[in-house]
Amino acid sequence: MKGIIPRVSKSSLGQGSFCWQQYFIKYVLGVREPENDNMRRGTNVHNAVEDFYRNVSVSYAASMRSYGFDTVLKYFLEFIPDEPYTLGEEKHLTRFFTAEAHRFMGCETDFFLPIVNEVSLDAVVEIDGQLVHLTGIVDRMFADEEGRCHIHELKTGAWKDKPKKWKSMREEMAYYAYLIKKSDHETLGGLDVEYWGWDHTGGEGLFRGREGVRTQEIGSMLANLRDLLSMHGKYKGGTDGYYFPLIDVGATKYVCEPWCGVKGFCPRYERVLMRHEDREEEE
Repeated sequence: MKGIIPRVSKSSLGQGSFCWQQYFIKYVLGVREPENDNMRRGTNVHNAVEDFYRNVSVSYAASMRSYGFDTVLKYFLEFIPDEPYTLGEEKHLTRFFTAEAHRFMGCETDFFLPIVNEVSLDAVVEIDGQLVHLTGIVDRMFADEEGRCHIHELKTGAWKDKPKKWKSMREEMAYYAYLIKKSDHETLGGLDVEYWGWDHTGGEGLFRGREGVRTQEIGSMLANLRDLLSMHGKYKGGTDGYYFPLIDVGATKYVCEPWCGVKGFCPRYERVLMRHEDREEEE
């Protein structure tokens, strides 16, 4: 990779730690996954939440707090766009705004709004002698009365309370914390993030996590980044993804089958080429 600076995002690094071959197909070969309903729903919900923070009047909401939670919630729900939603976006937004109305009722109004709302960040860092361009969009950053920074991510999927899910979410947040620290952003660059959290609006209700920054996940995120740079360093070009490991054979039915949108390009996943009757016999 002499003379080449790889570009890595939170999504691409997370894709790699999930399946390095999928990373190769998407981000090296450039195979684009068709947009699906989950992607469209996520975009619509993110846009509505971004607009909410840009347009909500904290002073007006504060004037209604004496009338109770329901009055504040009614005001927040007015920010659900009058769009012909068909993918359940309104349910996701209702869950989110309900959680925010609860938070508003118990917080200092000066600290309700984020100090960062959907901001793009970039940083060029050196990892083991290799320059790498890190990029990403931080959903939200908040600051408390003591100036401690908290980054928060919004997901429209359902939360799964499993060790792997906790690990993957923490590593996503670790990427953002590292990116903020290393970026040259005029106001955020060099800041230390002390807390991180995330909302999942899928499932039966909203899951909201919040915790202090964990150095363990920052370390594992950087280890994934080093692995990725090592693979790029060995890659010689072309369509041969030999240095980007394939997922375990036993995981194809549980990972590739339901989730991967580019498995037709993967040498591991042969079932996509099978006749339907052959699949039934195999099962």
